[in-house]
Amino acid sequence: IIAIVLLYFTVFSGSKQDLKVLVFSKTMGFRHESIEVGQEAIKQLGIKNGFQVEITEDASVFKESFLKDFQVIIFLNSTGDILAQVLQSQMERFIQAGGGFVGIHSAVDTEYAWEWYGKLVGAYFDSHPNNPNVREAYIDVLNKEHPASDSIPERWKVEDEWYNYKNINPDLNILMK
Repeated sequence: IIAIVLLYFTVFSGSKQDLKVLVFSKTMGFRHESIEVGQEAIKQLGIKNGFQVEITEDASVFKESFLKDFQVIIFLNSTGDILAQVLQSQMERFIQAGGGFVGIHSAVDTEYAWEWYGKLVGAYFDSHPNNPNVREAYIDVLNKEHPASDSIPERWKVEDEWYNYKNINPDLNILMK
C-alpha cells in the first residue's frame, strides 16, 4: 500500500503544503483486514510529508461542496457498489476538473456497473491466481522514464495478495507488470 501511495505523490505536481487527501474505504462486499493498517499508513505519510489526510467511509461526502477542498481521492480497499449515481457524477466532475485518484488493491473490486470508473481504475477484479492468495512475486518495471517508476529497481520483489483482471482498458499506460 505504502509504495503505491508514495509513487503517486512523487508525481503530484502541487505543493505538499496545500495537499489534502481524502481516503475512502467503504465496502459493500469483502472487507479486507488491512483497511485500518492502510489508513494509518497514509496518515503517517501525511504527517511525515506535510499533507493533510481525511479518512471516511461515508459516501455522502462525495459532493462538489466537500470535494473542492481536496486534491486527491484514494479508494483504499473499497468493494462493491459504494456510490449512488448522483455521487458518481460528483466524483467524475472532481477528476475532470483535475483532481487526482489513487485506487489501492480492491478498488478494482468496486463499482462494476459504472463504466467511467472501470476506465479510471483500468480493469476489474476477476479472481485470485494463487492459493494461498498472498505470495511473493516479482514486479518488472517496463517504463523507467516515467516519474512514477524512474526510481524503482528494474525488478522488485513484493509479497502481496495478487489478482487476475477482466475488462482491461486497452488505453492503459502500463509502467510495471
